[in-house]
Amino acid sequence: MAEQKITDIVIDSMMKKFLFSMACVSFLFGNDYDVGLDFYKNKQYQNAYEYFLKSANSGNSQAAHNLAIMYHNGDGVKKDTIESIKWLQIASDAKNPYAMTQLGNNYMNGLGVTKDYKKAIALFTEAALLDNPQAAYNLGYMYTIGMGVPINNETGASWYEKAALLGDENAQINLGFMYMSGQGIPKDMKKAAMYIKKAKDNGNEKAASLWEQFELEKEL
Repeated sequence: MAEQKITDIVIDSMMKKFLFSMACVSFLFGNDYDVGLDFYKNKQYQNAYEYFLKSANSGNSQAAHNLAIMYHNGDGVKKDTIESIKWLQIASDAKNPYAMTQLGNNYMNGLGVTKDYKKAIALFTEAALLDNPQAAYNLGYMYTIGMGVPINNETGASWYEKAALLGDENAQINLGFMYMSGQGIPKDMKKAAMYIKKAKDNGNEKAASLWEQFELEKEL
């Protein structure tokens, strides 16, 4: 599995990078978390582990997620998939959307757990309702290809739309293409152009190619 980083976490498979340190975590849980994060940034992993463990045991779900990442990578601890999943579950039970998305991805792909699409969808749904764009994207993907659920392009498009509005470029492209082709939703070239432009304007090469290929500028 791909290495995960705490300051710029890489979610396995198709998941994108997201910024990890949040001001609210520091406000609610104070020094243990902050000190752990500073140690981690300086690659003093064993010290980081000790402070994240204190913070996680005080109820900080992001610290618990960090411990899952450290066990996944072997950062200051021996790599241990079982321990990593344990901490992911703890963080997910505390409704941490990043942890729920990661654990959902593990269930979707059978990474360290038995593949279970039903559990993946449940976790993605909770995380998406907490505005995690990757979770919403994953739901759009699963519904449009029929992964663990009957194909439902309308539901898939609605999840893609949520992810797209939250800034997920892959969702913007997929939703734009669905509007171009009328795949399960009414064809709408103006909406197609709008979503693909969002991804193009962020430097997405695939979106730029679609923009030129289908001459979408004239649709706006």
